[in-house]
Amino acid sequence: MSLKTLGLNATKNIFAKHADLTRPVLSVLNFKKYPEPTLDKIMTRSDQELGGYSTVNFDIDPVERCGHFYGNLSLDLPKDNPQVTRSGYAMFRTKDQKESWLFGDSVWDWTNYSSLVLRVKGDRRKYLVNVQANTPLVTDIFQHRLFLNHPGQWETVVIPLNDFVMTNYGVIQDGSEINKGEVKSVGIGLLDKQYGPYSLKIDWIKVMTGAEVAKVAKKSRLERLTISDDGEIQDESPAGGALFGKPTKMF
Repeated sequence: MSLKTLGLNATKNIFAKHADLTRPVLSVLNFKKYPEPTLDKIMTRSDQELGGYSTVNFDIDPVERCGHFYGNLSLDLPKDNPQVTRSGYAMFRTKDQKESWLFGDSVWDWTNYSSLVLRVKGDRRKYLVNVQANTPLVTDIFQHRLFLNHPGQWETVVIPLNDFVMTNYGVIQDGSEINKGEVKSVGIGLLDKQYGPYSLKIDWIKVMTGAEVAKVAKKSRLERLTISDDGEIQDESPAGGALFGKPTKMF
C-alpha cells in the first residue's frame, strides 16, 4: 500500500533531492539528446478512436534527429456512429508516469519553475500545448496556443505557466491556475477545424526559471524579428500575452 493510499503523499517532498528543487532547467522531453528513449515516453491519439478518419504519427525524423508529429486531419464524421456530431483532432502527450510503491502515482513538481519552453518547427496550423495536472475533474486540461511566427523554421517558444487556461472538453473554465506541484502530462494537439496535412517537429520541451527564462526569451524575440520590404525591423509576435477572453469554445 502506498503512502498516497494512506493519505500521506504530502511527505514525498521530504525525499526530494535539493538539486532537483533548485536547478533552473528541467527537461521534459529531449529528442535532440536522447531520441529513442524520449520517443518511448510518447503516446498519440486521434478521432479514429471514435470512428473518425484523421491520422496521427510520431517518430524520429531521420535527417534532423528530432521528434516529428504529423498526419492528416479529417473532419468527416464516422458513418456508423450517429452519436458523434463533430470530428477532427490529433494529439500526442507524455505517457502516464510510472507509479512508485512508496508514493503511488508519479508527477512532476514544477513549483519552482515559471515557464514552459519549446524548441519547435511547424507549419501554419493552429496547435495547442496541453498540460494536465491533478484537478478535481480528470477531464480538465490547461491549454495555450503554440504561436509560430516562421513556419518551416526552428523557433524557441516561451509560455509562462501562469498564462495557461483551464478547459474542459474544449470549453474555458474559471481562472484556475496550474497545480504546478502535481503535473501529470505534457503534449500538443491539433483541432483547428481544417482538413489536410499537418507537421510539427520538436527538438525539446523544458521548464525553466530565473535567468534561463530571460536568456531564451531574448533568443525567442530575436527569432521573431523580421525585415519588412522597406527594410524596417518589425516584430511579428502576437500583441500582448493574453490568449483567451471570456469563457468560450476553443475554436
